[in-house]
Amino acid sequence: MKIRHLAKAFTLAATVAAGPVLAADDEVVIGLSAALSGGAAGTYAAPAEGLKLYIDRLNEAGGINGKTVSLVIYDDQGDASRAASNGKRFLTQDDVQLIISVSTSATFAPLISQATRQGVPILFAGSVCPAETMPPAEPLLYCSTGFSSVHDSIAMVDYLRELDGDATVGFAAMGIPISRAGMEEAERIVLGADMKSAGIEIAPPGTADYTPFATKLIQNGAEAVLAWSPWSVQIRFFDALRKQGWEGNAFVGHLAEAELEMMEIKDPGLYTVGSNAMIFEDSKATQDLVAAVTESGVDLHPEAIVDGWLGGIVIEEVLGKLGDDTSAEAINAVMSDIEIDTRGLRGGSIKWTENNHFRETIYYRVYRWSDETGAMEIARDWKAYEVE
Repeated sequence: MKIRHLAKAFTLAATVAAGPVLAADDEVVIGLSAALSGGAAGTYAAPAEGLKLYIDRLNEAGGINGKTVSLVIYDDQGDASRAASNGKRFLTQDDVQLIISVSTSATFAPLISQATRQGVPILFAGSVCPAETMPPAEPLLYCSTGFSSVHDSIAMVDYLRELDGDATVGFAAMGIPISRAGMEEAERIVLGADMKSAGIEIAPPGTADYTPFATKLIQNGAEAVLAWSPWSVQIRFFDALRKQGWEGNAFVGHLAEAELEMMEIKDPGLYTVGSNAMIFEDSKATQDLVAAVTESGVDLHPEAIVDGWLGGIVIEEVLGKLGDDTSAEAINAVMSDIEIDTRGLRGGSIKWTENNHFRETIYYRVYRWSDETGAMEIARDWKAYEVE
């Protein structure tokens, strides 16, 4: 895929750019650890590039309050040991004031452990939101990413009930904690609504053939299937179902690859539920993003960078509220009490409080392919869900 090609190109750029950087009086140093290569790059490399593009544009326009943003980029390949090494370099060599993660959940523990010991905040801006960012939030950890396994699952079930409240529902997960948690929550809600479950099928990492798992869901009478996992796993589950003649509706998480691949799959029974706007809508917000990519000359799909672009907006708004003190402590103080305008790329703002570093309200849209128009469409417009 083109996104994977981009991931390799970005890795080279990051290698050249990376190195010890000490903060000058007129700059803020931010460390970015991202899965720029390896198996997870299809989901994470493009958002990381989108964040870098946003920061580049900020600096070209004069920075923020007269300060430039120095972005130190290291590739962690979605690997915990590499993330640990990146975290050590950020804190002992680069003197960063903020760390950003755009990578797999496997990389979280080493980054969190090192950063919190040093009092440096972490922004998850393309990585799935850790549970520690949700109420009651732990200090120093914040998340702006659009997808969240448990909250996405709640919105999926809610929309499914609107379509067919009597459906028997199957669940497809990958054998990793974040995926299982999302599908377990979805099944709990389904059973609580007096709907029937066809069970949760869990594919181990590295599964090559999803046919046995899809077969089990079909045999158990699944009329609809919910999935939340890395995009490639969601789609392989769906493909395995379709190849066996299954004609039900599937609901999947809205990850970076969603819009591009759904336009290729062209299946009106495949729905994605997420909190980021899609580029096809051609709104003022998406037009601005597309124009920025075009002007940059970077060979990048705007559809895949929305979470990274929003991460750049977060950085701009946080740093814009700082005075002369740009220390990690000052940045954290701003982040713990701020409302961020998502500028039309989401259904509402991101609001962080001392107790909630995820958001107080999350807004979901549902998308699918339309055979009638030969294009993507909004199946249901923004709906707000309160986060408790």
